[in-house]
Formats: sequence, C-alpha cells, structure tokens
Amino acid sequence: MHDDGDDIPRLTAGGPSWYGLRPDSNIGGEVYERMLLERLPAHGIDLILGLPPDHCVASPPPGWRVDVLPHARGPHWTVAPAVFVPYTLRLLRHRQVGVLRGPSVRITGPSLLLSRLVARAPVPVVLHHHHTYPRWAQLEAAILKRADAIVTVSNHSRGQLISMGVDPNQVHVVLEGVARPPATAGWPEAWPLGGLRVLQLGRLEARKRPQVAIDALAVARGQGVEASLVVAGEGPIAQELVAHARAVGVGDAVAFLGRVSEPQKWQLYDAADVLMFASTLEGFGLVVAEAQSRGVPVIAAAGSATAEAFEPDRSGLLAPPVGEAFAACLVRLVDDRLRAAMSAHAAQFARRFDWDRCAAEVADLYRAVAQRYCRGRPGGARRV
Repeated sequence: MHDDGDDIPRLTAGGPSWYGLRPDSNIGGEVYERMLLERLPAHGIDLILGLPPDHCVASPPPGWRVDVLPHARGPHWTVAPAVFVPYTLRLLRHRQVGVLRGPSVRITGPSLLLSRLVARAPVPVVLHHHHTYPRWAQLEAAILKRADAIVTVSNHSRGQLISMGVDPNQVHVVLEGVARPPATAGWPEAWPLGGLRVLQLGRLEARKRPQVAIDALAVARGQGVEASLVVAGEGPIAQELVAHARAVGVGDAVAFLGRVSEPQKWQLYDAADVLMFASTLEGFGLVVAEAQSRGVPVIAAAGSATAEAFEPDRSGLLAPPVGEAFAACLVRLVDDRLRAAMSAHAAQFARRFDWDRCAAEVADLYRAVAQRYCRGRPGGARRV
C-alpha cells in the first residue's frame, strides 16, 4: 500500500456520475463513492467528476475537479446518455483523462463506451460494480464485457459476473472499507422497551427485506425473549412496515426513526446488541461491516455476499431470510457470553475493512489498466 502520493506517477481518472456526494448519506453506493474518491488523490489518482447540481461538494478537495452537469441526481439509465455522452466526449477530445471510470454499470457504462468509440480515444474504461438486479443481468453483462476492467466488492459478486459470461480476468475484487469515528455514548433511548436492543438499518425497500426483522422480533417475543427493535432508514415501504409491526403484535416494541444522520448511525451501532440484515441482493453488505467494526453481532441472510462482511458462527449467524429462522438466531444471542464472544470476534474481523487500502488497490488497478491499454498487450483493451 502506498503511504504518500507524491512519489507515484499521477494519472487522471474521470467521467460522469449519477451519485451525489452527500456527507451524511447512508446509501451504500454513495458511501462507497464518497469514501473512495476522497482518498484516491493520495494514491496518485487525480479526478475529474461530472456531478449533478445537488452534488453536495462545498469545496472540492485537492486532486478533484468538479464539473456541474445539467441532470438530477439518479437519472434514469435510458436518458442518462443525453447528458453523459456529450460531457465524456469533451473530456476525451481535450485529452483530459487517462482512465474513464464509471460508478454505475447501467447508468454510466454505456455512455463511456459509446463516447470512446465515437472519439476513437485510446483510453480504458473501468466500471465499478456492486450488485446486479436479476432483471438487468443480461443488459449489464453486455456492458461489462466491453469494459477493460471491473472493480467489484466481493468474491460472491465476482462469481455472479463470471456466471453471466464476463471474462474472469476482467473482474477484480477490492474490499470496501468502513469509517471509524470515535466511540460514542450510544443512543439506548432510541429503543422503545428494555431487553435486547435489536437494530435494522438501511433503506426501506422490498429487496432489503426489513420486514424479516419485525417478524423475527414477533416470534422471539412470543417465546418469552425481552427485546425491542429500532428500524432506521427511509424508503417506499416505510408505512407498510409500520402497519405490519402492528399487525403482528409488536407495534409498541418497534421504533421507526426514519432517515438518521451519519453521527446518529454510529450512536445506534454503539448501543445495539444485535444487527439484523436480511437482504439477499447485496454486493457486499456495508452495514454489516460497519456494525462488526463496533463489535455488534449480526444475523444475516444465508447465500449472499453478506457472509463475506462478517465471520459466520464466530462474529454472527447466518439464517434463511424468514422471521422464524432469524428469531431462532436471536434466541441464541440472548446468551450474554455468546454475544460477548461474538462481539470480540466482530471487532477483530472488521479490521480488514479499510478505505485507504481500498483506494490504494483501486489506484493500482487504474494505473495497470492504463499502462496495459496503451501498450496493447494481449488480453488488454477490449474495444466496443
């Protein structure tokens, strides 16, 4: 890992992004972009970023150039090229970048590939991949096969891409990191009742399966376990979840906090006894890694990339993503000694998740791909 960017040959990477860079965002993709981009200049990568007007970068740090583009944050992938292609063509025709980087396969990938083709520019395209929605698998595979390199965040995701027909030599796993703010006094009063403090944190949408935590709480309380649940996050099924908690008889044992700030998130981790994470469509599971860094045991869905974000049976438990199975794990974690042992293992395991290391590995990959592309070595650039 590089300690100082001053003695490294500098390379400029850039391109359009559909993400904002809100400093208080808890959305996994936005956290990844913010933490990675902040650190890349220290590892020899200067950045030109085409961002939406509400990008939330008050003062670009050294090594950044921010270009404001006329699109709202999160444009639909079908209309994004109307803004992204003209911008990318300008970057290429003025030879401003040595690598085109795409933070979203479907939203930025086609624009980068088309722009390179039109400009006939000898610049590689590197796409960052987190997870693939099944409905878009065929489309995203077609885009990824035309990239020169793909950065993904887990071996699970890499295996999925290979199964979609992507060349294994194109796919590089770089683990995410976790922020490590100072320990807080916690936020125990966020839980409505006594007993075990269970946490569900993340966007409230169907693919995250937040209702599993509510169902698990209902089953466990029915078996005599004293516990309550905090649901932190916002999303389209928020009101549906409130109604569901009442319907299964735990309305008074669940607190819905809505969107929480970054400091509040870490206060919740510092007060929680257990994190429940039932999502099965994840590239990594950043929430799980963050909880582990605070020594919080996890109950997570079996068969997903999340298993790489903790140590099953040592720092948490895997279970099918249904209420009864998660409840059985919660009953096991009533044991104070088991929770304490898992907490110690969690904090130790999470040391491997480091944003500076992540940025160093991504920077090394950008340089290697740029050098290989220019030299035209076999197995190097794949043109559209």
